Amino acid sequence: MPLEEEYIPLSGKGVHAVFFDAGETLVHPVPSFPELFREVCLAHGLEVDMLQVSRVTRGLMAEVEERQREGFTFSDDPEKSRRFWLRFYARLVGELGYRGDDGLAQDLYRIFSDPERYDAYPDAREAVASLRDRGYRLGLISNFEPWLEDLLVRLGLADLFSVLVISGKEGVEKPHPRLFEIALERVGARPEECMHVGDSPNSDYRGAREVGMRAVLLDRWGRHPSFAGERISDLRELLTLLD
Repeated sequence: MPLEEEYIPLSGKGVHAVFFDAGETLVHPVPSFPELFREVCLAHGLEVDMLQVSRVTRGLMAEVEERQREGFTFSDDPEKSRRFWLRFYARLVGELGYRGDDGLAQDLYRIFSDPERYDAYPDAREAVASLRDRGYRLGLISNFEPWLEDLLVRLGLADLFSVLVISGKEGVEKPHPRLFEIALERVGARPEECMHVGDSPNSDYRGAREVGMRAVLLDRWGRHPSFAGERISDLRELLTLLD
C-alpha cells in the first residue's frame, strides 16, 4: 500500500507541534520564481516563455527528487549547495535555448541566494500566527542554506518558531530521518504528537511519515491531484484540519 494511504486522521487531536518546510511553503522569490528568472534572463539577452520556464523547472526538480530517493543530497553543505545550483541554472537556461557564456547562471544563483528577493506567502503569516495563538508549538524543518534563518528574522517570522532545523546548518537533508529526529528532540515531543507540512511529496510528506509524524502535503498549484494522503492548497486550511 502506498505510504500516503496508510494514515489519514480525522482530526487534529493529539497534535501538539506543527513543523513547516520553508521554500514554496512559507517563503518564495518575489514577485515569483518565473518572473524573477525572466527578468535576469532578459538582462542577458535571453527571451523566455514563463510557462516553459515553469514546465522545465518542474521537470528538473522532479529529477532531483528522484535522485534524493537514492541518497543524493545538496543542501546539507553550503559549498555543495552552491555548486548544485550553479549547475542547475546552467542546465535550465541551456534547455531554454541559451548558448551564451556571460555569467547568466552565476547571476541567477546570486539573485536567488539574496534574502532581499524573498517574501512570505500571505497565508503563511496568517496560519503560523494563528497556530501559535492557539497554543501549538511551531518549528521549521527545511532543506535550505544557512541564510534562511536571517531571512526569517527579516520577515518577522523567526520568533514564531520554537525550533529551526535547517539542512545547511545540520549537515543532513530531508528525507533522511535524522533531520526530522533532530527537530523532534529539540521540540521535546513524540512523532505521533507532531505534524509536518511541506510542498514535496517525497522530502516532506514521505520523510515525515517514515519517522511516524502526521504529514500534510501543501499543493498550492494543484500539481498533485491524484495524491492520496492529506493535502491542502492554502496553509490556512490547517486551522480547520486541526480543529
